[in-house]
Amino acid sequence: MFASVRVVGAGLIGTSIALALKSNGKQVEVIDIQPAAQLLAVDLVKGEQISQPDLILVAVPVDVTEGVVLEQISSNPNSLVCDLSSVKSDLQLKVKQLSGNTNNFISLHPMAGREVSGAEGARADLFDGRAWIAIENLDADDRAKSIVSELIKICSGTAYWMSATKHDEVVASLSHLPQILSSALAAQLNAISEENLSTAGQGLRDVTRLAKSDAQLWTKILLNNNQSISVALLRLIDDLSKLEKDLSSKNERNVKSFLQSGIEGKDRIPGKHGAKERDYSFLPIVIDDKPGQLARIFNECAQVNVNVEDLSIEHSPGQETGLITLALSQSDCQKLSLHLIEQGFKVHPAKYR
Repeated sequence: MFASVRVVGAGLIGTSIALALKSNGKQVEVIDIQPAAQLLAVDLVKGEQISQPDLILVAVPVDVTEGVVLEQISSNPNSLVCDLSSVKSDLQLKVKQLSGNTNNFISLHPMAGREVSGAEGARADLFDGRAWIAIENLDADDRAKSIVSELIKICSGTAYWMSATKHDEVVASLSHLPQILSSALAAQLNAISEENLSTAGQGLRDVTRLAKSDAQLWTKILLNNNQSISVALLRLIDDLSKLEKDLSSKNERNVKSFLQSGIEGKDRIPGKHGAKERDYSFLPIVIDDKPGQLARIFNECAQVNVNVEDLSIEHSPGQETGLITLALSQSDCQKLSLHLIEQGFKVHPAKYR
C-alpha cells in the first residue's frame, strides 16, 4: 500500500522504525533539525531524499509534535501523516481545526523504547511483538487505515485502537508511572555510600534501568500528561501510605496482601502480540562443559518434535558442568523429559510457573 516514507526525527524511535522499513524494502528518508543526528541516522538507514512520500512519520519531542505535524500536512497534502508522540491530549482536534485535512492524519504510539536515546540505540527489531496504540479518527479513509495496518505489520506489532483520552489514561499507568518509580528509587541511592552500593544485587539494577532515560525528553512527556499521571500517582501514594502503616504496626496479613496483589498484577501482563502470557514449564538439564552438548539437546528436541520457547544457560569459566534450562509447554516438557532421560541426559524435575 505504500512504497516511500519520510521519518521526521532521527531519535531512537524514528531511526528504529526507519531501519525496520528499510529492511522491508521501503524507500526511506530521515530528516532532523540537528545535522549530526540526521547524518548518523541516514548512514545507518542508508536513507535517500524523497520529494513526495506516501507516508510521513513524525517522531519528535512531544512539545513540538503539533507544529511539525501541521507543517507536514500542509506541505504534503497527498501523504498520510502519523505522529508517534507518547501523549495525545487534543492533538487530533487541533489538526482538524487548523488544517482541515484529518482524513490524512492518524495518531500512533508504538509502546516500545530503551533507556538509551538517539539513533545510537536504534534497532530494527525494537517493535517486535509490541503494542501500537492507534487513535480513533472517524475522518480517516480506508487508504490511511490500510497504510497504518501495513506499517504496524512490518514492525511486527499489534494495533489497538482507542480514543486520545483513553490513551493518555492508559499510558500514564503503563509507561509514565514506571518511569517515575524507577527515577524515584534511583534518586534514593544518592544518599547511600559507594561502599554500600557495591553490595547491590541484580534486582536493584533491574528496577532502576529506566532511570537512565533522557531527563529532558521525559520532563516534557510527564508535564504534557500531568492530569492523567496525577490520578495514577495518587493511587500509588495511597497504597504506599497504607503499606507504611501496616509495616509500622507489623500487620502481616496486610503486608502479604500487598505483595500478593503485586504477583497477581504481574501475572496479568500479556505475552507477545498482546496475547495472554503462556504458563511455561522449565526443564533443567545438567551438561558437561564440552563442545556439541547444546546441539545434542536440540537434535533430541527435533527427534520428538517439541518446540523450545526460550532457554537460559548458567555456566562460569572453569566450571566442569553447565545448567541448561528449557522453557516449553507442559506437554512438550513431559515428552522431552522422558526422552532425554532415556538417552542418558541428566534431567532434573521440571518447574511450573
